[in-house]
Formats: sequence, C-alpha cells, structure tokens
Amino acid sequence: MVKILSLLSAALLATIISAETVYTGEIIDKVKVANKIDINDLPEHTHTRLWLEMPRSHNGQSWHLPVLITKGSNEGKRVFLNSGTYGNSLNGIRAVQKVLNDVDPKKVKGAVVGIPGLNMNGMLLNKHRWFSQSGPGSLIDLNQYFPGSTEGDDIDQFLASLWENLIINNKFNAAVDFQSLANGNASPIFAHADTNVTYVNKMVELSGVDVVINKPGDPKSGNLDDTLNAAGVPTITFQLGNPRLFELGVIQKAYDKPHITDAKYIRANSGGLVDVIVELNQVVQQDQVVGTMYDPHGDVVEIYKAPVKGKVFAFNSDPLREPGSLIVAIAVM
Repeated sequence: MVKILSLLSAALLATIISAETVYTGEIIDKVKVANKIDINDLPEHTHTRLWLEMPRSHNGQSWHLPVLITKGSNEGKRVFLNSGTYGNSLNGIRAVQKVLNDVDPKKVKGAVVGIPGLNMNGMLLNKHRWFSQSGPGSLIDLNQYFPGSTEGDDIDQFLASLWENLIINNKFNAAVDFQSLANGNASPIFAHADTNVTYVNKMVELSGVDVVINKPGDPKSGNLDDTLNAAGVPTITFQLGNPRLFELGVIQKAYDKPHITDAKYIRANSGGLVDVIVELNQVVQQDQVVGTMYDPHGDVVEIYKAPVKGKVFAFNSDPLREPGSLIVAIAVM
C-alpha cells in the first residue's frame, strides 16, 4: 500500500481541460449516475463516488460502472487506477478501493480516479472474460479492444464510452492497470511495462513488485497499457496475485525495488496432465527440469526444461493443460 501511494505522489503534472460532468438524474444505492465525468467539476478536497452510465446491454438496460474519485486541489497531478478488466481479477479491485479510501484529499494536489471492477459482465458470470451476446455469443478479452469504437459492437461501444467519457477527457498523467492471471495459473506480484516510455521506469521503481517484465509497446494491440502509453499517459500493468481471491497480504504488502528483465514462457505442445516441480520466485538454471506432462495412462509425454537461468514468476496451478497453454514463465536473470 505504501508503495502504491508513493507511485501516486510521484505522477507527472496535469494539464487541465474544459469539459462538463453530465448527470442523468438517477441515483443507484444512494450514488449519483453520470454519463460523463469531468474532475474539474468536482469540489476540492473530497472523496466522490459515482456510477458511470455505459451503453445498454441486450436486455435494454444500461451497464453502470463504479468510479471512485479522490480530489485534492484543482492544480496538480492526475492518476488513473483501473482494475477488474478480467472478471476474476479481484485483488486489484480491493487494492483500488483501499488506495482511494486511504488517500487524504486534504493532502493531495490533483486527483486519483479509480475503477473498482471494469468487467461487470465477467464478474456477474464469474468469468475471466466478457460474455458478448453478439451473434451466437462468445467470451471476449476486453484487453484487446481499447480504446473501442462508438460504431462497433457491444465491446467496442462499452470501451469507447469509458475512453471518451472518463479517461481521455480528463487528461491523466499516469495510470496503473491491476490484473491477475487466468484461472488455473499462479503468480507472485509482477508488472508488464514498456520501459522505453518516459516516466515508466520511475513508476516501476515505485511499484514494489518482485519482477518487471519489459513489454515493448504495440499501439495496435488493443491493450489498455499500450493504448494509454500511445496517448501519452505513462502506464504499467500490475499483475496482482491470483484470480478469484482477496489475498490480503498481496493487497497490502509493499515489496523491494523490482528487477527489470525479459521473460521466457514454456508452453504445452500437446494436451495432458502436467506436474510442475518448481515454486514461485524459485531461481532455476538453464536446462533444469521444471515439469513433466503425462498421458491418461501415466506415460511421459514431454519433459519441460528451463531455456535460460531465471526466476519463476508464474506457472500453471491446474494440471490439465491444453496445447499452447502456459506451463512455466521465467524472468531472465
């Protein structure tokens, strides 16, 4: 928590723009609803809770996105914290809630804005991805479609509404996207960051993660971090523990300065049952055996070896592995 607050306090100076918060007149659970949020309109030195009205779903009802805002003085820094892009990434949701409630608005210059749970659809269905009703229906990775499009399908319109009515209009100076791995995997705290982006290196130093995986940016990837970096908002993706859990130690614990590195991923060439014999944060040597795949009769299908010396930062916790799925991820040392 201390590290996250340090990151917030070190964000770049803000550029204030002109816009307006547009309230719908509705109130849900004693919280006002707006379809556009402008930080400039909010009173100084306050905590604000709002619902951001999003596009209508297939049943004709609008999605409503929870937004937390801690605003200090009008002049200062603006930081955006996103969580729950994946419906089972719950640690980040609680982290955003705690940070926004812990920040004292009387001591802040600028503002911190957080979304405690972006993928309302996935959370409702207890799914990693968003279930789209378009066509026959399919599970969609929201983190491949930023910034969305007002003329696209349900996913495009949902993300475009977020982008235009909260993110880009408020000109944030830095951002953090809190995520977790999918079900069947385990990891410590690590981050993906494009360390070629100005100020990102400073952010990862303050983040407190064990390892930072250097991720060269791709403006066309549809990832939130790449899209924000391309828009001039330095952003890192904070992989905060395991899915479908509130891990109090993960949420609250501050770590030492991270080690920035590249990563190697060992993946299954075929399907089968995998026995992983390494632990998270274990240092492995090149060619060291890290796991074995067996067929239904218990015969060895494949033995997996570390391609480099490094530290294990993720592996499959579900023995049932499909072709192409993760076995072990190693941060290069």
